[in-house]
Amino acid sequence: MKLNIQPTVIFRTPKFSYQSELVDCWEELKLAISISSAAFYETIKEVKASELKDLPPKVYFTIWKYFNRAKFRSTPYGTFAGFSLLNNAIKPAESRIVIEEAQSVRQLVDWPYKNNIQLPLADLLQKNCLLFSNSSYYLTPNSIRYIACTDGVFELAELDQDDFVQQILAACLKPIRLNDLVKQLELNDAETENLFGLLQDMHDLQLVFTNYDPNIIGDDYFERLGLPVTAELPKYLIAQRTVLSGNINERSLQAIPGLINTLHAIMPAKDRDALSQFSARFKKKFEDQEVPLLLALDPEMGIGYDELEQAGQNSEFITRFNSKPPKKAETENIKTALKTFLREQKFEKGKTVYLNKLTLTPNQKLAALPNSFSMVMSVHDDLIFIEQIGGATSNALSGRFTMAADDVAQYAKDIAEAEQQANPEVLFFDVAYMVEANVDNVNRRKLIYGHQLSVLNFDTSASPLALNDIQISVRGTEIILRSKHLNKRLMPRMASAYNYIRSDLSVFRLLCDLQHQGIQTNLSFPLDTVFPDLDYYPRLQYQNIVLSSNKWRVKKEALLGADQKSLSVVDCRSYLSNLGVSEYFKAGMSDQTLCFALQNDDDINAFLQYVQKHGNTYIEEMLMPQNSIVVDETAKPYLAQFVLSIGHNEQIYRGLAKTPTETGVTRSFLPGKEWLYFEIYCHQQRSDQILTEVIAPFLTTHTDQVKTWFFIRYNENGNHIRFRVQLNNPRDGQLLISELMNELELFLNSGLVSDVQIKTYKRELERYGSNLIEDVEQHFATDSEFVLSLLETQTDDFNKYKLCSLLVSKIIGSGVIDKLAVNKIVRLMSDNFNEEHRLDPADFKQLNIHYQEFRKTEWATLTVEQEQGFSLFSASFIKILKQCAPENALKLLTDLIHMHVNRLFNKDQRTHEMVMYYFLLKDIQRQNATKI
Repeated sequence: MKLNIQPTVIFRTPKFSYQSELVDCWEELKLAISISSAAFYETIKEVKASELKDLPPKVYFTIWKYFNRAKFRSTPYGTFAGFSLLNNAIKPAESRIVIEEAQSVRQLVDWPYKNNIQLPLADLLQKNCLLFSNSSYYLTPNSIRYIACTDGVFELAELDQDDFVQQILAACLKPIRLNDLVKQLELNDAETENLFGLLQDMHDLQLVFTNYDPNIIGDDYFERLGLPVTAELPKYLIAQRTVLSGNINERSLQAIPGLINTLHAIMPAKDRDALSQFSARFKKKFEDQEVPLLLALDPEMGIGYDELEQAGQNSEFITRFNSKPPKKAETENIKTALKTFLREQKFEKGKTVYLNKLTLTPNQKLAALPNSFSMVMSVHDDLIFIEQIGGATSNALSGRFTMAADDVAQYAKDIAEAEQQANPEVLFFDVAYMVEANVDNVNRRKLIYGHQLSVLNFDTSASPLALNDIQISVRGTEIILRSKHLNKRLMPRMASAYNYIRSDLSVFRLLCDLQHQGIQTNLSFPLDTVFPDLDYYPRLQYQNIVLSSNKWRVKKEALLGADQKSLSVVDCRSYLSNLGVSEYFKAGMSDQTLCFALQNDDDINAFLQYVQKHGNTYIEEMLMPQNSIVVDETAKPYLAQFVLSIGHNEQIYRGLAKTPTETGVTRSFLPGKEWLYFEIYCHQQRSDQILTEVIAPFLTTHTDQVKTWFFIRYNENGNHIRFRVQLNNPRDGQLLISELMNELELFLNSGLVSDVQIKTYKRELERYGSNLIEDVEQHFATDSEFVLSLLETQTDDFNKYKLCSLLVSKIIGSGVIDKLAVNKIVRLMSDNFNEEHRLDPADFKQLNIHYQEFRKTEWATLTVEQEQGFSLFSASFIKILKQCAPENALKLLTDLIHMHVNRLFNKDQRTHEMVMYYFLLKDIQRQNATKI
């Protein structure tokens, strides 16, 4: 994979040069403080530079922190720091980057002010406003459900079904003018008057929005309303500095691709635990079905998101794997190797650890890198210090700056377009979300991606995506989103640095987590994440790139004297020097860091106050460059932070699997037609008795009426048997229903069967194809007959596993699928199930012990009927595989095995399937070892 560093670079600079003195900058600093903290400004607005030293210690410390931020911290905040866009940034020649000292400031109305805007809907309707549906609405059997938000808290709201309301919602899925809506609904004058009242109610209930409601993406909301920034209104500021000349020396960056490839090879890629749990629960309830996203997330009708499963009653062995908690963050491979190395080196102070000199084993599985991701770094002479590497898209960090300048918006659009061109089979979309008025300034951005999905806000894009249009399915372990309207796979992106974990909205959390599915989005590697709670961490470096800086733990008690007051400045400096602390150091996290000079008395005093407030803390080395890479036109140097966009053009997302077109094959059979479909609800452990004592005799009695039949087990809305019967003559349907109810009446009266439902049989044409569905149904009948014969003799688990192994051997022996291909798919399925069940080394040890017991167990003798049944079943399996297209054979193989295991076991079928594949894999490995 060829990695490219984008030639356009965003970098950020503090307001002042790091050589600036407070007295020289005081008036300018006061102005910056007045914008960010009006209350504190009232305290210091009359203070002159010459009076600063006479201020109370707490006031002076607050001023010191503001000034420190304005010199050393480049994270944008008001005018305390600004960003710059450098085109054609990376060149062979050495040239300092020269910026204008003065900032240009983009002023926007502060986002919380939107709550002050109250516009009567009646007035807006008179202006022929645009109307836009809350597309989170969906139908239950008797209501309309949708997502609403009250005082920052999301809820699933509900109202009775109403055909007219549904018509309005459907018509407004794309913003539509009121007059056009009236025409589309074909309303007369009286009906139009009633419409106004209904729209008022729907707007109050958050079922519809107007173009006078906020939008977080696109043209600025306040500017759309014609509300200019005035002195009286609160402001959100984005400061920018113009680049006059200069570039980054490409020599200093030449080690970056090697570093990325190294980290990619050795660092474990982990999907979000919530995604893994959702995928497993979805497969358990919906199997290979595609269902509406909102239905899947419904807490009653679906499975929700980010909730732990409840474990059922299981055997002791199966329980071990079926109720495991999520794994903690792993420290495998690079972390284990690094631990060994560092322990041998004993963390020698001042000695740099070089990552490129360690012997590290690459991961067997590599997740793809995103098509774009960010590297946040600073340049200190010949060294590059890394603060962050990763992200699902580099637009996550650049998105907020698009509100400041058109060239930044174009830069972000170019990145989005490159991602789209690399993956033409999917559609990327941005997620427009707002709920925290005091935080959402960071979410304000221009239209960057070709599509967007707006959650509870107005949408200014040309073709908004609708939540209720999105379908969801799970293929293998991959969660797939599809637009039903566009019939394209969808891939979410969040072009914002908003910390989405703050949100409790399940659909938003799922979409944001899906950004990270199957790709490596975190390559940052600070040492303190590997070894928490050490007193000292050495520098970790790759060639000239520092991944983790020297760090020291400072203990509060060490800085307190006997009277519990802080040490003197001299004693504190001595204590820090004895620790080996560098000449300059910083404390704090992320954009809350403060920088200190060891030899500066004001800084040490401030540090003592910092420790008094925060207690034990880690401090980190900070280098002051001898020749800063960024200066202003008066040659004053700045501590710049660069945000590189790194990426590649390889395709990482595939489109939707092609499904055979329907050629006159009936998809659905209503009750009373050719197929009867019963759902018999009972406890899992009662299901085998129902099959052997009710269904088997029933079928024997009605052989003449029944053309074919099959069953599967399911747990959607409660555990039940799905019993499907194809009739020779549909007119016999009522007779068979009555007869089966007679057989089940005793079980129903005793409560052993809780309910029986007759449903529409909907064939799984997407899964099996219209050309094969009838043959698959016949195979299911053969499978069901064979399993029924095993249930009648209560065949144990080991013999069921052995029959599965014998089946696979017969399939390989038939030559219908290449042996190597079967072995490969068995390994893949085993790995997937192991991952789903979150197995750890102790689990594998137990599985291996169980496998040895399995091998030693003698076969139970099959009855003549069972032997004949197995022969028919395996022959049917091979026949159906021969009929399918070669490229679909392995998928069909695993699907049919999955259905067979479902029938074999009355509970915990996926866990049994995991054990079955593990034993199959061990058999294959043993056979291969025997041949060597």
